[in-house]
Amino acid sequence: MKAWPEFNERGDLPIGIHSATLNEVVEQFGTTPRRTVIARRMERIYQLTRSTGHLARFIVFGSFVTAHG
Repeated sequence: MKAWPEFNERGDLPIGIHSATLNEVVEQFGTTPRRTVIARRMERIYQLTRSTGHLARFIVFGSFVTAHG
């Protein structure tokens, strides 16, 4: 399991790039019913873009990767 950095007082990850697999992101942040739905959509989008053979990076940002569910 990936060791994530501590969230700050606002529930955000520290500024920077935090490399992880999509599975690690879903495991850490897809923990509420709403986030589970979002995670499944994100996985479908990832699979579609990966199937093109042109996926270099898949960036997840915003409220999904915060301590707030």
